[in-house]
Amino acid sequence: MLTSVDEVKGHVFDYIIIGGGTTGLVLATRLSENPSTSVLVLEAGGAHLDDDTLLVPQQRWLYMGKPEYDWSFKTETQHYAKDRVFTWPRGKGLGGSSAINNLLWNKPARQHIEAWGALGNDGWTWEKFQAYSKKSERFVKPNHNTDVLTYDTKLHGDHGAVVTSFPPVISNLEEDFRKAMEVYNVPTIQDSFSGAPRGTSPSLSTLDPSTHRRSYATNMYYQPVAGRTNLKVLVEAYVTEIVTTNLNGLITATGVKFVKSDNTYTANVAGEVCLTAGAIMSPQILEMSGIGDPAVLAQAGIEVKLDLPGVGMNVQEHLYTGVTFELTNHFVGEQEVNTFDSLATNPGLHKVLHASGKGALNLNTVDIAFVSLADISPELNAKVIAALQCEEKDAGLAAQYKLQAEHLREKVPSLEILLAPGAAKPPPQGWDASKKHVSLCFAINCPLSRGTIHVKSKDSLAIDPRVFENSCDLDTMVELVKFCRRLAETPPLKGEGEGRLKEIHPGPECQDDASIAEWIRNNVNTTFHTAGSCSMLPKELNGVVDPQLKIWGTHNIRVADLSVVPLHVGSHTQSVAYAIAEQAADIIKARHEK
Repeated sequence: MLTSVDEVKGHVFDYIIIGGGTTGLVLATRLSENPSTSVLVLEAGGAHLDDDTLLVPQQRWLYMGKPEYDWSFKTETQHYAKDRVFTWPRGKGLGGSSAINNLLWNKPARQHIEAWGALGNDGWTWEKFQAYSKKSERFVKPNHNTDVLTYDTKLHGDHGAVVTSFPPVISNLEEDFRKAMEVYNVPTIQDSFSGAPRGTSPSLSTLDPSTHRRSYATNMYYQPVAGRTNLKVLVEAYVTEIVTTNLNGLITATGVKFVKSDNTYTANVAGEVCLTAGAIMSPQILEMSGIGDPAVLAQAGIEVKLDLPGVGMNVQEHLYTGVTFELTNHFVGEQEVNTFDSLATNPGLHKVLHASGKGALNLNTVDIAFVSLADISPELNAKVIAALQCEEKDAGLAAQYKLQAEHLREKVPSLEILLAPGAAKPPPQGWDASKKHVSLCFAINCPLSRGTIHVKSKDSLAIDPRVFENSCDLDTMVELVKFCRRLAETPPLKGEGEGRLKEIHPGPECQDDASIAEWIRNNVNTTFHTAGSCSMLPKELNGVVDPQLKIWGTHNIRVADLSVVPLHVGSHTQSVAYAIAEQAADIIKARHEK
């Protein structure tokens, strides 16, 4: 239950979990199932329990960029992306980014998960991923639009914590989108959760259809068990350091220092410290604790406790933007196209409609096409494979690139194209209540560029994703723009006559590859999907954690969040985060509960 600092300072816990976000609350729930085990969660943000700002979907304007809910991290200047400084939103409070994300729930290809095992991590297999993902999920079948909202119940969990369902309102352009994709030999598939997601299929959302509210780590994992006396959760407690000692040559955690109300306290640990602060703050906390690259720590004025140069390295992030169109015809047959536009002009009306399952607050993206680079540009696919075969001095990156080249050859889907029922960015003329927009948004999910996240001092952080440092990433996005434009001109998505999709971004003046690339540099953005900063790799490949998620060279410190992902996956990451946490819980239990 939510606790006070007096019940934490100086006390000894079996487990201290740093970060009450998506994975932290899963771990806390699972580890506290044993009533003889004491668990403490330290969360830097607030509780936000039963907060309609977060629970009612699609209210991004109420929490994005707001200090109460969003860390709003800033990157270093990105020299290959027009010297832009990117904003990286992240959930601040219980539930972490599961409280503020776009709700989409899908899974990667089998090959993306099996790549983790191929990089030296026994026990991380597709079969285990499926089992743990299903353990976290409670899928609710649709009772509407069942011709569009297809599924295979065998691929989903029905007793897990996180409720997944299809949104009650869809755009009604889905069938036309699918038929247009089929023209380019991208099939329509019933359900993408099989491990073979290449094709177009409907994506689930983390929505509870009984309430039309967000289903996330706080209300689905934590709140049902908040009354456990062996589970303590302290909010607004900012961790500054894992306190360690050297025991028989291994760094051993003895406690965790944190700041609350401008005072510093220590909670002590008898068992393990579990770091679940996310791919941005987990490496930060390790480095503040003296665990990392000695050169980085020296520059920040931090004493080296453990030489582990992989901390904060191998950072990978999905990148996206979208081609936006004004709809010249608001109907598909007799069905009206539903978009988010009305939220910009009359949000109050939709707040009233929300509880009934109607209106734009109940709308979400449904159709996502997961495709390979070969599907949209065989020529570029061949070029990238050749580039990956060039000698790479860094052994860890060379091992990753070898797998990425195999995936390109095998046409494993590394890209996605979404039918988004709204503008990817505001229309140039501003919002007009009489107009509607849709976007063909797209993302590169397996980038070749690698970044870093390091402390600059004990109270400042340098996030440098190195967007487009590898030029193949930009080349791929240029081809995605061109493909989306072809798709918009393809019946039946095109519509009748001159077509129903009038492009407004980038716009007709942006035609040649150089102009498209320039537009992308100015418009590309993050997707919340940062991974790799505490990679699960052999130490000699710049790894940070072993296959048991324990930090190399430590006795009792683990990391269990997306930072451990050694090679990024070709899907949204919400289901991946939950599955990692469920597997981590079993790993820890097997170690201690014999």
